[in-house]
Amino acid sequence: MSAKLESELAKVNQELASLKAEYEDFVYIVSHDLSAPLRQIQSFSEIIVNKHGDCFDDKTNRHFELINNGSTQITIMIEALKSYSRLNTRTKPFELLDCNKSVAQALENLSALITDTKASITCDILPEIIGDEAQITFLFQHLIKNSLTYQSTGNKPVISISFTQDNDDWKFCITDNGIGISDNLTKKIFKVLRRGVSSKKYPGLGMGLAFVTKILQKHQGDISVATENEHGATFTFKIAKDLPHE
Repeated sequence: MSAKLESELAKVNQELASLKAEYEDFVYIVSHDLSAPLRQIQSFSEIIVNKHGDCFDDKTNRHFELINNGSTQITIMIEALKSYSRLNTRTKPFELLDCNKSVAQALENLSALITDTKASITCDILPEIIGDEAQITFLFQHLIKNSLTYQSTGNKPVISISFTQDNDDWKFCITDNGIGISDNLTKKIFKVLRRGVSSKKYPGLGMGLAFVTKILQKHQGDISVATENEHGATFTFKIAKDLPHE
């Protein structure tokens, strides 16, 4: 390598290190400096209600309830964004992992919801891949949870997990019989704090699929969704085969 190229590479690495430090500072500000005032708002509003709530009319008590609920929601969002940001700075080496174990752990974590919904879930025998086991387990868990959750009232979820492969990638599909997704929302739902359903009927922040997308980026993969007549959905994601690992 020439001296000029080495100098340019060193400069780029220095700029990347600077950007990483700046990013970590930003995350600290969001997670710490914004959380403290929110906790104060919530704490003092609770103190006021506890001490003087009996003197307030129903409308005023409702206003304080909205303050507390809003503060709680923002706190949850901040924590979710903080967890999301950690994926950018995670340095744990990838290792060989068994996707069957990841799915089994995901299903165990979701066992109560699976029982409640009387869901039927089938799964191919899946391969061993290179990656971060905790992240891959989260990925499967969130996609399966979505399939269990976004269902019409009284509908029993039917979910299948399958995979194929080519020379470069593992390709996984999770298919369900749920409410489906409008064509105009199939890209929006993978962005931070974006949702494709009503928050009143289906509570949530709109962070889960953003986490999934970020995890797949770390594994040199991607994700897409297809739906037929807005009924049922198939999430397809790829993970690169040739990833550096221990």
